[in-house]
Amino acid sequence: MTDLKLYKTIDATSENCAGPIGELSSALNDAYVGEAVAIILGDDATRDDILVWAKRTGNEVVENTSEEGRHRLVLKKVK
Repeated sequence: MTDLKLYKTIDATSENCAGPIGELSSALNDAYVGEAVAIILGDDATRDDILVWAKRTGNEVVENTSEEGRHRLVLKKVK
């Protein structure tokens, strides 16, 4: 991921359900193809929802890490 341009980082640690997906979707719509958006989450269910959403929309998950109850996902805009 060293040459991947990060367009934006979203801190959604205090949110859940559809809110973070909406923010992520909007940021990826604004990003150029090949750029990435990082999102920080505070719960497992939202992380799982975003992973399913990414697969369904064709965006590539290039990072999926967890530490101390926080999850960091980085999604690359593919199309």
